[in-house]
Amino acid sequence: MRRVISIVVLTATLLMASALLAQNPNYEVGPVWRVTYFSIKPGQGDVFWKDFRENIKPIYDEFKKAGYILEYKAFVNPVADHPHDWDVAVGLLYPNWAALDQLDTKGASVVAKHYGGREAAIESGKKRSEIREVVASHLAREVSVK
Repeated sequence: MRRVISIVVLTATLLMASALLAQNPNYEVGPVWRVTYFSIKPGQGDVFWKDFRENIKPIYDEFKKAGYILEYKAFVNPVADHPHDWDVAVGLLYPNWAALDQLDTKGASVVAKHYGGREAAIESGKKRSEIREVVASHLAREVSVK
């Protein structure tokens, strides 16, 4: 019996120690951002923004209403460093890492409903590649400095 209690105490101590080590003395961790940077192909700016208003924004609004994301934002790049630099960045704010992993599964019904089916959604995605290309996509953890 004494051995069982010792094992339980040791296990609890190790679990608490790992939680304490995971904390950072400089900041508190917050939600997770995924920012995707796009280069709009020449002459396709109006088409990009029309598609964003009619298709992407309504889907993100539904994701937000359902709690899959906390927020989304769009950014424009006023100063390009090189010809293939990004023009538009879109950021999605997830409550945590798990929400990011689950968006494809949970959001599939929202996307299919918006487009009227999975095949139409896939076709729309193919058309999007004709008007823009992905330059980069990055994950960042938002933090609050202590």
